[in-house]
Amino acid sequence: MKMDKIPIVMSFDENYAMPACVTAYSVLRSKAEDTQYSFYFLVHSNVPIDVVERFDKLVEQYPGTKIDFIIIGDKMDIAVIGSHYSVAAYFRLLIPELLFKLDKCLYIDVDLIVCADLTELWEYDIGNNVIAGVKNISGGKEQYKKLKLPTPNQYISSGVLIINLRAIRDEKLIPKLLELITEGYKYVDQDVLNKVCYNRILLLPLKYNIYFFRVVDKNILSKLFPKNEVEEALNNPVIIHYPAFVKPWDTNDDRVQLLCLWYRTALKSPYHYDHSINMLKGYKNAELIKITIDYRVSIEYRIGQIITFLPKLIKKLILNNME
Repeated sequence: MKMDKIPIVMSFDENYAMPACVTAYSVLRSKAEDTQYSFYFLVHSNVPIDVVERFDKLVEQYPGTKIDFIIIGDKMDIAVIGSHYSVAAYFRLLIPELLFKLDKCLYIDVDLIVCADLTELWEYDIGNNVIAGVKNISGGKEQYKKLKLPTPNQYISSGVLIINLRAIRDEKLIPKLLELITEGYKYVDQDVLNKVCYNRILLLPLKYNIYFFRVVDKNILSKLFPKNEVEEALNNPVIIHYPAFVKPWDTNDDRVQLLCLWYRTALKSPYHYDHSINMLKGYKNAELIKITIDYRVSIEYRIGQIITFLPKLIKKLILNNME
């Protein structure tokens, strides 16, 4: 029986189009053969044609994939944000209203890498809860008093969510969420979601949103999560998140952990080598240099270049013949 497409929502501005494409590619690269996805990209305004063409390549490479760009416009421009965030962070609060025909969806940030098929996450039973996510212990300890929450132990990261769209609509939570976007909370939408949805949040296993800077520090993780959950996350991570303010694509700091994993994915995405190599200028990391050199001479890269070049050549020939 043909499987329905799993709806995945992402939000970003033009500055984050490249990492968003890398994340979407990681989703498709890791999927099972019979899994299909519908992507809904929430953007502030019209997306430049060259960016759209990059995303279209995902559909060409993975037939059956559906992509929609949803323009938000100035709906969230009144939101108060810090210097490290953009107004796009708040777009996810509008998802139940924007996708009014859907009862449920997955939301993922654009600064992460998906390492496995997401069907298991999609089918995770969240009961009558309105959202589900992985516990963010440091954020909870820092913010729960400011948010007037009884405990920091139910505070989650908003980077990976299962959203019960129907419940949020039925319980008329959207006005309550939007009422708080001018409060200037430190973690913007994440704080808003935790405050409004408290007691209706299900905690997901760590493997669905493990922070990159903790992947290599088992001792820290073991103090924060159950041992079996840590072992599963380290051995079989589904999603690895890069939530720090310094991102893999805008730093030349070789100490950024798991940088190589992100670049291996970026090099094979529609932005591939020619774009990624510019970001590597200034790096001294031998492994990163080897990754890019090896990819440049690979058959995969050369085929990719041919696939990219031929449509442009054909288009040029057609236009010349029409003149």
